[in-house]
Amino acid sequence: MARKDDILISFLEHDIIKEKYQIESNELPTTVRDALNSNVPIIKAIGLIVENLEASTPTTDNALRNLITQYLNEAAI
Repeated sequence: MARKDDILISFLEHDIIKEKYQIESNELPTTVRDALNSNVPIIKAIGLIVENLEASTPTTDNALRNLITQYLNEAAI
């Protein structure tokens, strides 16, 4: 398993995320690729963050914030 997949799982298995968003263990993706294809906004948002920060050329904080904000605004529609 890639490092970014381990990071993703670490975030998604946190008790606060599981309780607040009522995510069952069987719904959790095992890879960042699976998270990016998820229909659950919080899972996809965390996947986007991990993917961009673990890329060979990491995204700047400002660009990442804009990306996540844009995604969440679209997902809310």
